[in-house]
Amino acid sequence: MKTKPNFYGQLPRCTLLSILAMFSISLHAQRIITGTVTDEQQNPLIGANVLLLGTGTGTATDAGGNYTLTIPDNQGLQLEFSYTGYNKVTLRIGSESVYNATLKSGELLEEVVLIGYGSQNKAEKTGAVTQVKNTELNTGALSDPIQGLQGKTAGVTISKQGGDPNAGFAVNIRGAAAFTSGTGPLFVIDGVPGADPTAISSQDIASFDILKDAASTSIYGARGSNGVILITTKNASVGKSKINQIEYSGQISTDQVSKRLDLLNSNDIRQFALKTGRTYIDNGANTDWQDAIYRTGISNEHNLAFTKADENSSFRTSLSHMNLAGVILGSAKSRSTGRVNFAQSLLDHKVNVEARLSGTIEHNDYVDYGNGIAPNNLIYQAIRRSPTDPIYRADGSFFETDRSFQYFNPVAIIKDIQNQRDAKRYYGNLRTEVNILHNLKGAINLGYIRNDDESFYFEPSTTASNTTKGFARRAYNNYQSGVIESTLKYKLELGHQQTLDLLGGHSYQIDAYDGFAAQGKDAQSNYLTSNNLASLLLLEPGSISSYKNEALLASFFGRASWQYHRKYYLTASLRRDGSSKFGKNNEWGWFPAVSAAWNLTSESFMHKQKIFNDLKLRVGYGITGNQNIPTNVDAIYFAPAGTAINPETGVKVISFQNAGGVNPNPDLKWEENKELNIGIDFGVWNNRLNGSLELYNKKTSDLIYNYELPVPPNKNRYIFANAGEIVNKGVELSLQAFLIDHRNFDWRSNFVFAANRQNTVRLTNDKYDLDQIKTLYVSGRGLVGGENYTQIIKPGEEIGTFYLPQYAGLSSDGKFLFYTAEGGVTRDVTKAQRRVVGHAQPRFTLGWSNYFSFLKNFEAGISLRAVLKYDVLNVTRMVFSNPSDLPTLNTLREALSEYDRGLTSSPVVSSYYLEDASFLKVDNVSLSYILRKTGINYIKNIRFSLSGLNLYTLTAYKGVDPELSYGGIEFGRDQYDVYPKTRSISFGINAIFE
Repeated sequence: MKTKPNFYGQLPRCTLLSILAMFSISLHAQRIITGTVTDEQQNPLIGANVLLLGTGTGTATDAGGNYTLTIPDNQGLQLEFSYTGYNKVTLRIGSESVYNATLKSGELLEEVVLIGYGSQNKAEKTGAVTQVKNTELNTGALSDPIQGLQGKTAGVTISKQGGDPNAGFAVNIRGAAAFTSGTGPLFVIDGVPGADPTAISSQDIASFDILKDAASTSIYGARGSNGVILITTKNASVGKSKINQIEYSGQISTDQVSKRLDLLNSNDIRQFALKTGRTYIDNGANTDWQDAIYRTGISNEHNLAFTKADENSSFRTSLSHMNLAGVILGSAKSRSTGRVNFAQSLLDHKVNVEARLSGTIEHNDYVDYGNGIAPNNLIYQAIRRSPTDPIYRADGSFFETDRSFQYFNPVAIIKDIQNQRDAKRYYGNLRTEVNILHNLKGAINLGYIRNDDESFYFEPSTTASNTTKGFARRAYNNYQSGVIESTLKYKLELGHQQTLDLLGGHSYQIDAYDGFAAQGKDAQSNYLTSNNLASLLLLEPGSISSYKNEALLASFFGRASWQYHRKYYLTASLRRDGSSKFGKNNEWGWFPAVSAAWNLTSESFMHKQKIFNDLKLRVGYGITGNQNIPTNVDAIYFAPAGTAINPETGVKVISFQNAGGVNPNPDLKWEENKELNIGIDFGVWNNRLNGSLELYNKKTSDLIYNYELPVPPNKNRYIFANAGEIVNKGVELSLQAFLIDHRNFDWRSNFVFAANRQNTVRLTNDKYDLDQIKTLYVSGRGLVGGENYTQIIKPGEEIGTFYLPQYAGLSSDGKFLFYTAEGGVTRDVTKAQRRVVGHAQPRFTLGWSNYFSFLKNFEAGISLRAVLKYDVLNVTRMVFSNPSDLPTLNTLREALSEYDRGLTSSPVVSSYYLEDASFLKVDNVSLSYILRKTGINYIKNIRFSLSGLNLYTLTAYKGVDPELSYGGIEFGRDQYDVYPKTRSISFGINAIFE
């Protein structure tokens, strides 16, 4: 009898035999290779990665830089050697068993940074220059491209109070350096000075280069005192490998109010009235007025780019469209941008032509806020409106009340009022560079900017807050700028490893401004809105206005850069500027600078040490100017005074009067900024940790201010003159650490720290006298106490110093008490002593950005930002926490506790409302998955990303958000009618097609 084979019984034996066979075959097909990885000085690189390309096989070098790796016995494979701070090396595997690699330090020190009218390797820089690449920027729904730079650079403050998508960011580099002049930096986009960074898409930006010290910015002369930010847009490089690709990126995002005011609800109002016996009108509703005006903003952005390049040309064109919906009903922004970047090399690369053209169309829908207690300030109205009032009547019309002080329905304000703007922005440049002789290059750059803005405003006669029976306004503003720059560059080889780079140039720029506005009242039709101003019956004198002016800037500049043996570097520059904005006696100014650097790691006495692979000392001194003032500061203005009948002709005419302009000043001159900068660049442990430390002292003299004069003998009360002086001193630290560098997990961390002090030295000279400047006034219904200024600028004190009556408690009848100069207390705030009670200028700013890549296809990032040791006057608490307003008007919940402690005073500007506003923010968090092998030939990769902006704020500040806008010399006030800060979550996709 045949037996049936026992298949399951034989299975373990067969499996074991198969495994042994495979193992023996595997042993036969593999071999071992070894080698050593060193740097250029033949020092072993410990922990360098050795990877067999195309597989997951790899290892790391030991303490001697040695490695051992088992590989398949196949020729044609490739080994990749990598180490943080060094260029990668790839070797093809042959029959040999030993493969050594020497890595050159290059990823950090050979990085190219932009400087004025040129570029240089990072190792050669002698000034305070920082570069931030697009991969390091914040991601998500950025309302402004400059937002991506927030928290990334030491000494650069990018701030914005509130979350209005139509509002811009204030940018300060090393503190404000002016009283009257602008304090923002000069933006140069692709070589075009003065271009608007909001006119470009954040997806088109390749890098930001920030010039911070005077030695670096003096080459820009009159425009460099507040720093310079160079923006480079994306384009392929001529002469590289052929590129032919299309890139699409898109995202959808949601925005929500990150924190709301803690207002009372209708039950709170009713219980308070019952408790106190106070009477009020209860209309029976339970309305949350913040809910009524807020929404979840849904936004989207789409970008499409085509790039093509070969050995002689490159071309990149892009289109982008963005729709941003604000969290307040009716607020929105849409922007469409088109860009073309083109470069062509001719005559065997002897002639290089670059052309860039960008156009942006933007539409803005505004809502009315930020105008104090005005009837159409919807945020103020939403706070004050009683929650017992409904939004609508039974017939569907808006519910309004007859309460005093003109309190109106904020939803009606949003729905009825039209406030819009259409903007068109264009800029472009054409640059031609010619290799004239060996090492001699000449270039001509032509740049052009045009901005057109047209705004429309209409308030119908049916709006309850309207007191003008219908109001309409239209305005048009145009700005054009043209610049031509010619440069010559010569590189001189001096022998003995010395080089001298020379630059000479000339620049001529003309800026032209013109505009027109018309407005009127008593509209005959609410359907025509602002489209037909002829339908307005009431056009008062001054209802129509126009202007036109221009400014010229002519410049000559030169720079010489010398280096010896990559040890010693010396740079000197000189610029001569002439501006039509200044008095005829001081139209021209000189702006010199000199800087030097010493690379200690190139010295023989540093060769034996194993810690520093980069150590460089820098020092620089320069003088810059500031011409960021209006073009007509010395103009005498005339304004309509009314109408009259000409007695000779009988015709009605408009009479004019002096409108209080300023007296001409032929001696008005440049503000002068003198800055000393000392820096140290370092890299340790094979550049695994690298960074820089900067110390600076910046003195700005001849500050322009509007001084008061007696009339007569002067025609007008004011004159712009140079007299003041302020000093900025600070320290900056930038660190970059490669914490983990593994084939399956990388962690890179950037940390920045800055401390700045800004003090007033003097406000006067022999001719113009001024003891102090009172600033930062506050307003609000019910405030008592005379002059409601909060800060004083005077010699010896910091800018932003709070001088306030110091709170001393409550009297027995609930009145505020304040300290007097004699040490006593008083309830009369006008008799209280104003004391230094705080400072609005932050002591420290910090940023910490972390970048991760893991599991081959995942990337993540998190950016934190902190602003420490500064004070903010919480005007919101001051105006809305007073129990005397209850129950007729709404208040903050704090008003209940104020009532319980017996407060009976009206709001008073004092130290009682001054708070420490230090904060730590989670600015940006992102997570991406990159699909590198799609299985589709023409798709290179697809990236899916999730990101968040302004996710969390840690602070003891009692207001909605502690962050303020730091621009100019007035800051530190948290006004009660600010657009709320938002929290944004975005989902995006990016695909590259080849």
